[in-house]
Amino acid sequence: MPGLLSGAGEYCLRLTRLFLLTTCVLLTLVSVMLVRSVMQEWNTVSAALRGLRAMELTALAMTIAEKASFERGPSIAAMGDTDAPTPALQERLAKARTVSDAAFDAALKALEHSARDEHRAAIAQIEKARSELAQARQKVSRIAALPHAERTAPGTRFTREPIDQMFGVVDIALEAVTILSADAERVYPELTQPLVGARLAAELREYAGRLGSQFTSPIGARQPLGIQERRDIPRIIGRIEELRHLIEVQARANAADARVAAAIGEMKSRYFGIGLPFINSLTVAGEAGGDYGMNLPEFVARYVPEMASIVTLRETMFETARTGAAASIAKARHNLHINAAIGVLVLMIEISVFLLIRWRVLMPLLASTKAVVAIAAGKLDAPLRVTTRTDEIGDMQRAVNELRHTSAEKQRLEREREQLIEKLQLHSSTDFLTNLLNRRAFTERVAQQLAIARRSNWPVSLIMFDLDHFKRVNDRYGHASGDIVLAGVAEIASREFRAADTLARHGGEEFIALLVNCGEADARAFAERLRESIAAAKFAAEDGTEITITASFGIASAPSSAVNDFNAFSNAADQALYRAKNQGRNCVVSGVA
Repeated sequence: MPGLLSGAGEYCLRLTRLFLLTTCVLLTLVSVMLVRSVMQEWNTVSAALRGLRAMELTALAMTIAEKASFERGPSIAAMGDTDAPTPALQERLAKARTVSDAAFDAALKALEHSARDEHRAAIAQIEKARSELAQARQKVSRIAALPHAERTAPGTRFTREPIDQMFGVVDIALEAVTILSADAERVYPELTQPLVGARLAAELREYAGRLGSQFTSPIGARQPLGIQERRDIPRIIGRIEELRHLIEVQARANAADARVAAAIGEMKSRYFGIGLPFINSLTVAGEAGGDYGMNLPEFVARYVPEMASIVTLRETMFETARTGAAASIAKARHNLHINAAIGVLVLMIEISVFLLIRWRVLMPLLASTKAVVAIAAGKLDAPLRVTTRTDEIGDMQRAVNELRHTSAEKQRLEREREQLIEKLQLHSSTDFLTNLLNRRAFTERVAQQLAIARRSNWPVSLIMFDLDHFKRVNDRYGHASGDIVLAGVAEIASREFRAADTLARHGGEEFIALLVNCGEADARAFAERLRESIAAAKFAAEDGTEITITASFGIASAPSSAVNDFNAFSNAADQALYRAKNQGRNCVVSGVA
């Protein structure tokens, strides 16, 4: 008997130790889960706070671009003023400059205490933009001081140089925006979509400003649109329409907030419903002879206010991002407190339960632990037993099920986000109307093709072609029919060129193609064949009317080793295209590269 009791005691002692050891192990696992959960929520809060900070810095950089862009309007008005300066115009210019300076000061002050490399790079861009703006202001003041007759004399383009320099200021500021928004997206990826939308809106606002600036010199000098304006205006309008499409696609893809949808509607009503048609009417007047019916200050007063809806859209996108991030922070903090409270309670209950009832708690807990380990290892399809228990263990089992469901949902959302990013990347490199490469993607592809050609010592040719009198198609049959013609020409060109050739829509009705291992004679044969195919094609307008159109071609050819400056190479093809236009159109002209 004593031996039996002793053996039973030793057995009980061993079970107690085993139970205690098991309890300690399990409690340790639960503690690790609790700490991990708390740390995850804490990391979410920290990332959201850092992302918000980075987003605000991005907003400050965007404000610089916006205010510098806005300053062009008062600058243009001042340069178009009478010999006796108008006090109201001078006051407006001084106020615009003060606002721009305040935007620069606010951004630099917010960034000056940062030691991060990204912020130092952004500071350098902002300081460079401020320096360029100061130089442009000096030129504006010098031109405004000239006699009015000298500023508006036929053939003058005084306003062009400072305004072009102010374009460069905005481009530099947008480089800082890109740097800071990339930092915000890296810190808090949930900000990616609203920041993409805000950047698109900021770029749209800048292109709208650039479109208006095309008219400053012609209106100020009371002259028709020049060759450069006639070429740039359709290209800028095309980019504006492309940005509008991207904003709408991005908003639809992300189920945009009602405030964003309302802001998009306001932009379509004001800028695309009033501002852009106003520009189109001025374009017609400028091409017809230059009777614009207004002076520079009147033009600025009518056009600039309509661009405010674009800025409102950008601010609305920022506000929805702020709201979303703030909600995520609040939710994460709430979950942090709830998880900590529940974790402490669970630990206390587990200690009591393990001391009282082994069989009622231990085995279910072990099963749940195995399930959690499987979830942590990414095995989200492992079957879990559905419990009907109403005590704490039942809660834990249901929590594990919810954790598995949440983890699976997170993986699904991550896959969807990656797919969306791929779609956005595709949109950013493809022209939405013709499905050809856009200008940016063409530039990137050219560098690769030239490198291949240099390694093989191949000649290269650049073909630029432009549809003749395309505006007449839009005016007579409508822009929808014009889009049909553009898409049809793109399809014809895609068939005519080789698979290895790089073809892109260069802007408006202009196309460009780089041909490797192709000399001037072969390039000219390609161009002639394509010219004949376009001239022979018939396109159906919306009302069923057949449309025919011709194209003019410019060619530049050179050994690949001689193409060290692609811009110069491109200019040679562009000049050849210009000569083809002057020679009566519907012809092919070779240039000297």
